[in-house]
Amino acid sequence: MVTMALGLRGPEMTTMDTVAEDLQLAADLGLRTSVHIESGGAGGRPIAELLEHGLLSDTTTFVHANGIGDDELRMLAHAGSSVSISPDVELKMGFGWPETGRMLAAGLRPTLSIDDCPSAGGDMFATMRTAYAVQRGLDGSLRSRDVLEFATVDGARACGLAARTGSITPGKDADVILLRADDLTVFPAGTIVAAGHPGLVDTVLVAGRVVKRDGRLVDVDLPALQTRLVESRNRIAAAAGIPLDGTWHPRPESE
Repeated sequence: MVTMALGLRGPEMTTMDTVAEDLQLAADLGLRTSVHIESGGAGGRPIAELLEHGLLSDTTTFVHANGIGDDELRMLAHAGSSVSISPDVELKMGFGWPETGRMLAAGLRPTLSIDDCPSAGGDMFATMRTAYAVQRGLDGSLRSRDVLEFATVDGARACGLAARTGSITPGKDADVILLRADDLTVFPAGTIVAAGHPGLVDTVLVAGRVVKRDGRLVDVDLPALQTRLVESRNRIAAAAGIPLDGTWHPRPESE
């Protein structure tokens, strides 16, 4: 049930020689890769540099890609690469406007990601809503249907899983999320993108197996998992010398 991939450092975090070695390792192992590109607006040309070195391919997903040139977006489209926006983190951390509209104009189908759960939460419904609202505010071009496709079939395609999942199609895995359409927050159901939330998830099937029913996880001891999580948190904090009374905050090494 798990598909392995490599999250690489990319040209903004290491040398191009290392990027080439990382991508070659992924190719040797038959794995897809992801790379974060965040500083295009600072004058860098990371995608053009990758293309110059012959390192763009259809097995890499580029996350964020804020501020890169229109020609670089076209380079990604031509190479068959995929892109993923993390709108909440991109806005919160000052990466720039999510590039949804520019990506579509270049022939790319954006996918959606969180990037940083501690910073932005892990709510993919909220991610859809932010992506939709921002682009609608910028140029009014985005439709709810576009965002639903980003979250389903486009995401599956970017992960190399379009033949298995992403749409309800004969022959694919029965990966299905059933939402309560009678809840007043989303009635009628056409408002899922604008007003959907995790509390609406009634039933979840993974490859045809029910893992959530009536809003509750099936065969999962959630209290036990929560206990293990707290114990892990405490162990890591103790090893790092971090108090858990709210007094700790990171300081520059110079202090």
